[in-house]
Amino acid sequence: MTHVHAFLAVDRLLQDLTRCKEPFGGKVILLGGDFRQVLPVILRGSRTLTVASSLKKQALWLKFHKLYLTKNMCALESERDFGAWLLDIGEKKSGSTIQLPLQC
Repeated sequence: MTHVHAFLAVDRLLQDLTRCKEPFGGKVILLGGDFRQVLPVILRGSRTLTVASSLKKQALWLKFHKLYLTKNMCALESERDFGAWLLDIGEKKSGSTIQLPLQC
């Protein structure tokens, strides 16, 4: 939920402190989260402004090495199909009509 300006400020600060022009001064930065669920909070901001304030919409995002989790460790065995179905919706793989499963 952090505004992109905060990331840009930390990037610039670490580059100045380390005298290194690599992103974040060559330091390892670990971020976690689901960008489909967590956007920056912009008071009285429009949808366009909120999305534009996200780190994914900036050139700095291209410099990150991204790793993706492939197994949902929190879901029970009986909930795994439902979790996979939710991911399909988020990735627009489930089609235009969304029908809830009967167990919902």
